[in-house]
Amino acid sequence: MLSLCSLSSGSKGNCIYIASDTTEILVDFGMSYAYVQDALQKIGTDVKNISGVVVTHEHADHVCGLLRASQEGLKVYAHARTTLAINAKCGRIQTENLPFYDGGFAIGDITVLPFRVPHDAVYPLAYSFIEGGDKISVATDIGHPTEGIINNLKNSRILLLEANHDREMLLGGDYPERLKKRIDGANGHLSNETAAEILKKVISPKTKQIVLGHLSENNNTPELAFQTIVDSLSREGIVEGRDVLVDVATQSHLTRIF
Repeated sequence: MLSLCSLSSGSKGNCIYIASDTTEILVDFGMSYAYVQDALQKIGTDVKNISGVVVTHEHADHVCGLLRASQEGLKVYAHARTTLAINAKCGRIQTENLPFYDGGFAIGDITVLPFRVPHDAVYPLAYSFIEGGDKISVATDIGHPTEGIINNLKNSRILLLEANHDREMLLGGDYPERLKKRIDGANGHLSNETAAEILKKVISPKTKQIVLGHLSENNNTPELAFQTIVDSLSREGIVEGRDVLVDVATQSHLTRIF
């Protein structure tokens, strides 16, 4: 059975740990190498046990520690277009040569299935991870829901989904109008309310754990994200604690291991 732990999730840095009994993977490396090493040791493992880092896109909060990770010998898996964008920003990073990246690939005993998401990056991806009959999905940095996203998230036992902002806090806040439009736009980030709409479509009896991630520190709070999602689900007859568990991942803090 697969497990997940958010080592950090937010606008300042992202790194998610996925593991089977024999394989350990990181989704993104958007924190310093020292931070990630320390976080992994806190959950009883080590960076040297990581079989690969899969990259969602080239923004700094997802790749700022990737160059050092690559230099330390970690295998990096990224789409060719994302690799070019990372190299232009961070310096040359050696990535695994996978000519048919979108078709999926294996890292150890875990099957990795990338899928496209709308975001203002070169080739943004989210991922599902499958081992045996178990499935975990990690999907953040999403401007708006698509049929492809919905279909790929279905049947996940654990789902880490972006709940970036409360729309009223964002639009009423002091961000410049251009930044507000970017975040709230079709290639920006999911609001709490839109995340809830996605969850209503993908939660099934197979879904046991929802983790809300990539929260804005300025336009959201963990309590507000949690309550918005839970209230919205309850109106559909989906009761937190009975039908599904909901937790919130935050910046520079580890979640428990799910």
